Order: sequence, then C-alpha cells, then structure tokens
Amino acid sequence: MIPGDGRQQFSYCAFFKEDKAIGSMVTRRRRQHPHDFGRASTFVETIDLPALEALSSRFLRSINYYGLVEVEFKLDPRDGQFKLLDINARTWGYHTLGTHAGVDFPSLLYRDQLSGAVEQCRGRPGVAWVRLLTDVPTGLRDVAAGRLRFGDFWRSLRSYHIEAVFNKEDPVPGIVECALIPYLMLKRGF
Repeated sequence: MIPGDGRQQFSYCAFFKEDKAIGSMVTRRRRQHPHDFGRASTFVETIDLPALEALSSRFLRSINYYGLVEVEFKLDPRDGQFKLLDINARTWGYHTLGTHAGVDFPSLLYRDQLSGAVEQCRGRPGVAWVRLLTDVPTGLRDVAAGRLRFGDFWRSLRSYHIEAVFNKEDPVPGIVECALIPYLMLKRGF
C-alpha cells in the first residue's frame, strides 16, 4: 500500500500518436472520494510536472500506444518515486478539464480519425475542475477530520474553472444529478 491521499495521486492525460503526445496535460487530485482509496476525483487541477510527462511518454512509446489515455501514478513518500496505478485507455471523468486548459482531447481524436490536421498542444497549469455534488461533502469531511483547513476548502470552491455537470447553458444534467442525491446518500454515504 502506498501511503497518502489524493494529493499524492497524479495523472498524465494525452492523445498519443506515432510515439508522441499530440495533446497532453498533467493533473493532480486535490480531493477524492473516498479519502484514502478514491473511486472518483472530486477536485482536480492541472500542474506542470515534466518528470511525469517524460516517464509516461517513455512507457507509451514502448508499447506503441495510439489514442486517448490517462496514466495514473501515486507519489510514494517513502522513496519519492512515482508508482504506476493504472492506465485508462479511454476518456476519464474529468476530461473536460482539458478543454479549459487548452487541450480538447475528444476533438483531437475525432479530427485525427477523420484524417484532419491536428496540432500539438499542452495543457496550461493552474486550471481546476470540480464535481460539486461529491466535492462539497468530501471537502467538509476533510475539514471535520482536520485534513483540510476550511479557508483552503472555501478558496478552492471559489477558484475552479469548470464544474463536471452543472452548466447554466444546459441546466438539465445538473437538475438530474440533484435528483440522484437520495441514491448517492444510500449507496455512497452522500
């Protein structure tokens, strides 16, 4: 078992083709549910971490990978090494973060499949994604457990760039998600 919570979990996200990333970004989980063994990200931000990009690219080149990918690692505080957790050869829950960070992953793959031109791009650091319905209870539990200061939690809720489901231009998915609250309370504890 690798100690630590989501803050030690990183991902290299890319559209990879012909031994290189056409589009890429590196992310770090700030919060997840459950706290220690997250099934789901609740707050994610883009960061600049060239060492993880190099490690991931080397691996993807070695298997001649093509397509969208999320390579997940956990930073082991015991030896300072990134340990491979899993590889998702598909879109991931927070892939919309890419669009706001400058990398539209689905569009890159779509244009490539249609033999269209795709230019290399890299996600800019400092862009945040949140799923409010799960992040608010997760953050409040972290505050209550002393793992997070309330002020830091509040600032993160005021600084995100994209919400996973809620959108004022299309409110229906957000309304439907709110209707799922009783189910989530029963199955997940919130």
